[in-house]
Amino acid sequence: MDVLLAMKERRSARAYLDKEVPRRDIEEILASACQAPSAINLQPWEFIITHGEEKDRLVRRLLKARSERVVACGPETAQPLPRKFSRRSAEALAVMEPPIAALGLPFRQFIEEGSCAFYGAPVVIIVAIDKIFPVIRYLDIGLAVSYLLLGAHAKGIATCPIGLIRAYSEDIAQSLNIPETKEILLAIALGYADTNSPANAFRTTRADLRDIAAWYE
Repeated sequence: MDVLLAMKERRSARAYLDKEVPRRDIEEILASACQAPSAINLQPWEFIITHGEEKDRLVRRLLKARSERVVACGPETAQPLPRKFSRRSAEALAVMEPPIAALGLPFRQFIEEGSCAFYGAPVVIIVAIDKIFPVIRYLDIGLAVSYLLLGAHAKGIATCPIGLIRAYSEDIAQSLNIPETKEILLAIALGYADTNSPANAFRTTRADLRDIAAWYE
């Protein structure tokens, strides 16, 4: 696999085929995630994998929880974002909303319900860390998740990292018997992308390098 090409080609999928992902492939993808670097080799990531009826049961619980309480798409954003970030978000929405509208769903509903239902992916990976670790170790988790996404892409398997599920972490923990000592950080939907779905018919842009890099010479 050409890693640089994979970085350019990979995209998040929000519609999946009803097709089983072989366990061996899932294990190999997780093994690739575990190759990520971490501070003093702590490897603080933990993965909880669910599929089949257990996953469907979790989805039903999360959709019920969503119907009972309102959760913003950015639930942990306490203050208005600076203009450059809000502009990027607005540009992404302008690209995403037309295809989603073709599904006959309001965009917000699609995102919220889709997140709770993991966009119909056959496999869901819950990413967690032991609460004993400081927040800075989330950096290690981010590295492992990046490796995981690229490892899946190399196998022709689509993914979508979902941060919104943090608002339902208690429901997830109770449903999957995850100990209170674990902090749930995100979920990753995993499966074969439905390339015919409008939900996968867009691609968001990336900021120009001049907007994100500062050079000192």
